[in-house]
Amino acid sequence: MSARHRWLSVAAVIAMLVPGVLAGCGRENEVHPAALVAQALPPTIADPPARVELAHYQMRNPHFEVQSHGSTVLRIWSDDHGWNGHRIDLYYAPAALVIAYHGDYTLKANTNLQRIASVPIRKNQTWFAAWNVGSYKLPDAFYVLAKTDVGQASIEKVVWQQGHYVEGGTDSPVQ
Repeated sequence: MSARHRWLSVAAVIAMLVPGVLAGCGRENEVHPAALVAQALPPTIADPPARVELAHYQMRNPHFEVQSHGSTVLRIWSDDHGWNGHRIDLYYAPAALVIAYHGDYTLKANTNLQRIASVPIRKNQTWFAAWNVGSYKLPDAFYVLAKTDVGQASIEKVVWQQGHYVEGGTDSPVQ
C-alpha cells in the first residue's frame, strides 16, 4: 500500500470517528427523555408530568426550606415575607432537568414538572406544605420548584442526608 493510500485510509477512519467523539460536545443543556421518564414520580404522590409556564427572567425570590423526619413526609415552607399572590404551587423537578449555572439553578426545560402540592400564601406572605410520599423511595437528590399564581418562582435542591431530606445548595431564581 502506498503512502498516499495509507494516508487516505487513516483520514477516512478519523473522519468516521470524529463525529462520534464530538457528539456529546455542547449538549450538556439538553434534556434526555429517557432520564426524565426514569425519574418521574407515581400518580399516588404527584400529578402527571406537565409543562409549567415560567417567566424567562426572575429576580431573586424568597428562600424556602425542605425538611423531613425520615422519608415519609416532607415539610416545605417559607418564613420569608416576600411571596406575592394568593397560591403557591410546588413541583418536583427531576435532577435531569436542572443544572447549576453561576451559583443559580436553571431549568433546562419547563416540561416534565410534577405538581406535588398547592397551598395558600398567608397574609404575612409565608406558606407551608406537607408532601406525604408514603413508602415511595425518592431519589437521593432532586429539586423542588415553588411558583406563585403571579409568576414568582424559586427552586431548591433537596438531598438525602443522615436519614432525612433537607434542602441543600443555593437558593435560586429560575432562569
